[in-house]
Amino acid sequence: MKPASYYARTEKGAAEVAQRSQAIPARARSLLLMIDGKSTGAQLLEKLAAFPNSGELLQLLETEGYIGPVDGVGAAVSAPAPTASVTATPPVASPGTGSGGGIGAAKRFMIRSLHEIFGPDADSLTGKVDLAQTPEDLRKLAEKHRELMASMGSRRKADAYWQGIEELLPAP
Repeated sequence: MKPASYYARTEKGAAEVAQRSQAIPARARSLLLMIDGKSTGAQLLEKLAAFPNSGELLQLLETEGYIGPVDGVGAAVSAPAPTASVTATPPVASPGTGSGGGIGAAKRFMIRSLHEIFGPDADSLTGKVDLAQTPEDLRKLAEKHRELMASMGSRRKADAYWQGIEELLPAP
C-alpha cells in the first residue's frame, strides 16, 4: 500500500460490496466498506489502526484486487461505489422462517444485522450478544441496539431489526 496514494474500490471491490459473495473474510469486507476514494494509504492505516489486523487486511484487499490506488500511478480503478448512509433502506439481515428460531438463530441474526448496519464498529456490540444466555438478555440488548439505531437517524433500520427480533424471540 502506497502511503501517498488515494485508495478506492475497484470494480471487483464494488461487486463484492453489492453482492456479498463472501469471497473475503468478514473483517476485510468491513474494511472494504470504509474505502471511499478520499483517503490515502497512510490515512487509511491510521484511521483503521484500532481494528485488529487492519494493515494485513488492507494489503489483502489490494493484493486480491478489491482496492487500488487512484492517483494514476497504480492500477486503474473504477470510481468508488456509493457508500450507504444511515438513512438508506435497511440492509438488516432476514431472520428466516419467522417461527421463532431460538436463542442461537436470534444471536446469528443480531450479529449479522449489526455488522451490516455498523460495519467494523459493531464488534463492541456483538461481543455482548455472544455473552447473552437467555432470550430476555437478548431482547434487552436488542432494545438497546434499536434505540442506538434510531438515535443515529436510522428509524427504518431500527424497526426492521426489531421486527426480526420479534420473529425469532417472541415476547414471553
